[in-house]
Amino acid sequence: MFIRYLKAKIWIILLLAVFGFIFFYRLGLNTLQSWDEAWYGSIAREMSINNDYMNMKYNDDPFFDHPPMGFWLMAITYKLFGINEFTTRLPSATLGLMSIILIYFITMNLFKKQTIAFTASAILGTSVWYTLRVRSGNLDSIFVFFTLLTIYLSIKSARNFNYFPVVMISFACLILSKTLGGITVLPLIIYWNFFSFFKSRRNPVFFLLGIVLFIIITLPWYQLHIHKYPDFINYHFVNIGLKNQSIDSQVNLHLQQPLFYLHMGIRKWYKIWQLALAILAVYVVFLIKKVIQGRSLKKNKKIVPYFFILFWNITILFPFIINSKTEIWHLIPVYAPISIIIAVVFFDLEQLLKTKVMKVLKINIPTSAITLTCLIFFLMLTIIQIKNFWVEIIPSTQYINDQVDISKKLAKYEKTIYVDHDYLPVAVFYSNRKIDTLVFESDDITTFTNLFAREPASIAVTQNWVIDDLKKKKMIVKVLEKNNTYSAITGL
Repeated sequence: MFIRYLKAKIWIILLLAVFGFIFFYRLGLNTLQSWDEAWYGSIAREMSINNDYMNMKYNDDPFFDHPPMGFWLMAITYKLFGINEFTTRLPSATLGLMSIILIYFITMNLFKKQTIAFTASAILGTSVWYTLRVRSGNLDSIFVFFTLLTIYLSIKSARNFNYFPVVMISFACLILSKTLGGITVLPLIIYWNFFSFFKSRRNPVFFLLGIVLFIIITLPWYQLHIHKYPDFINYHFVNIGLKNQSIDSQVNLHLQQPLFYLHMGIRKWYKIWQLALAILAVYVVFLIKKVIQGRSLKKNKKIVPYFFILFWNITILFPFIINSKTEIWHLIPVYAPISIIIAVVFFDLEQLLKTKVMKVLKINIPTSAITLTCLIFFLMLTIIQIKNFWVEIIPSTQYINDQVDISKKLAKYEKTIYVDHDYLPVAVFYSNRKIDTLVFESDDITTFTNLFAREPASIAVTQNWVIDDLKKKKMIVKVLEKNNTYSAITGL
């Protein structure tokens, strides 16, 4: 009995072992990066120290670019295990690994084949930008986890509507993970739950319960900020959520840059996805034609999962191809349907080839041989992907950059500190101090002369070559701290 159970779970165990190692190996070895990592880490630290989980602050200023879910998880981790690089990245890495397993379960629920589920998970895990962000203290991995959890629970609720309240709890967590991003999952929830709603007289009760739970979870944070900050709606939803673009500007397609970023993000899977997407689209049209001819969806239930993954891919990708300000990490949620589409086309649609192509060619290849060939092919590509990005992602030795080094040295000073805006988050996190931004004027000597005339006791951090230039111009400053790149100076 145990051996049978182990055989059934061997794929999951293998995924946990391989990607657990990739995601957690030397996770806390290197220092946090500007901007997002050190920025978000500082916010979560303030939250954990002050026990204020509703009002986020960064460098003593209010922060409401994004909702608080990711920061809550990070702050809880800080509370439990202390504040350091590893704990900053721990929620992201943990949920990133859970997303690999969720992809497995989603695919199993849709297509009932372990080889498809395993391959889809492996493709997601070896998409280079997915792994990069999973190993980083950012919001992307957390957002992807709640996206996949919501979709998985939606599939479950389509068969048993009692799950719907749990769907809405997960959807609420998704909405609280990243500004406006979770809205694109709403059509996918409707896809699975619309017809299920009408199957039982009790289902409206579960529907209302789900809506109430969603409101209870999401409303307090939004209501607080709407009342507290007059410009919250415009800033949070328009400036951040829509990237300050008008509705009119979002009806134009911007295919080149998002597709380029997608290629960079998933590397070798990109061309295979394009081929798989085309094959899947043709196959779905073929199935729709059969439904229309047969006038019965029940006889052609096969269309439901195939159409869903195509619909999922289009729904998630569409907001990024109409936005000219899409960045490479924004596209990470698209990797999930891409992974399933590739796996399904090469493992499941073999039946189409077998019944159509092979009959024409009058050849007969066993299904097991096709499956084994596909599995070997994808395992080889997976290994190549990991080999190619290993050096990029896994640090070989510990490295403390000069920005972090000088920031740590600033912690002992009680004076007002000014640094370059480029590495402000690193300075805030590692000094554990409020840091002001150094504003450069017409030239360096004017910048520091005016600063120290205005605030004689302040400290400014600048690059060493600037100090040498100031000395040549006969400006005398006191160097308090110095490393290979930066100096902390004050006036005399």
